[in-house]
Amino acid sequence: MFRKSVLFTGLALAVLAVACPRQPPSDRVAADGPRGPGTPAKSPKRDADKQAIDKLTKDMIQAFENRDAAAVAAHWTAEGEFVRNDGEPIRGQAEIQKGYADFFKKLKGKPKLEVQVDGLRFPSADTAVSEVTLRLKNDEGEVMASSWRNALLVREGGEWKIAMVREWDRDTGLDVSLQELEWLIGTWQAASKDRQVTTSYEWDEHKAFIRGKFTVKEGAKVIESGTQMIGKDNAEGAIRSWVFQSDGGFGGGVWTREGKKWNVDVYGVMADGRELTATSIYVHVDPNTYTWQAVGQALDGVPIADTQPIKVTKQKPAK
Repeated sequence: MFRKSVLFTGLALAVLAVACPRQPPSDRVAADGPRGPGTPAKSPKRDADKQAIDKLTKDMIQAFENRDAAAVAAHWTAEGEFVRNDGEPIRGQAEIQKGYADFFKKLKGKPKLEVQVDGLRFPSADTAVSEVTLRLKNDEGEVMASSWRNALLVREGGEWKIAMVREWDRDTGLDVSLQELEWLIGTWQAASKDRQVTTSYEWDEHKAFIRGKFTVKEGAKVIESGTQMIGKDNAEGAIRSWVFQSDGGFGGGVWTREGKKWNVDVYGVMADGRELTATSIYVHVDPNTYTWQAVGQALDGVPIADTQPIKVTKQKPAK
């Protein structure tokens, strides 16, 4: 931790859903059809359909919360079809019910289903296509599983039902929120026999980024310092960080979460031009403690030994 690789330690060291009608504005024209200058902004008939599909969604989520496979399957057509990850299709209400029953038996705890509506459109009077992102979250709000789902809905006997679903697994690492790193806010310290590293983190004015500073001391002398920014990449859905050292070195990293552990894949350029890659591991032990470790390090492609986990403690604010 106290060698030059400090630059990259991070400042010192198949579920269900259909869709609901609350679409973003960009989807509404597609859902309602093209509008001319004299066409009303909304179609009452389509609004009624959206409300009916919204109710279907809520009923499905309730059936999921109740772990009621029969209630889930009842919202499908008799010959409904489900395909996951482009695999073999599951066809018919009975097989779909059996699939959900097996899924519920294996499901541990009481995770909650979250549905993000990405699009809803009506190709014809009695059909609808929904596009959603599904997230299954545990009691701590951590995303356990996620998927993209496209569904074809049809109206049968005056009721909307699910006719066909295509679902693909999604990387849960895309669902991390910058607020999940709020525990970093404050001042932290780690020390060896001859060196002391102090890091501090704070929110920026709009809580869009976490700003950090660090200093490395030998006795009373500051031998190294730098700054860091951590933010959410809203194009990729990942958390990224950027580090700038006082000697001219710089680097960046991508953060992913596994429970209380955060892995940061880092890359940077040292002041002398050499390139460093590594994975920094942060483990949030408790509100006042985390550990840091660097693994898989390489300098200009030459492997460097992993560090041992280092304890970092939070400092009490000065009075």
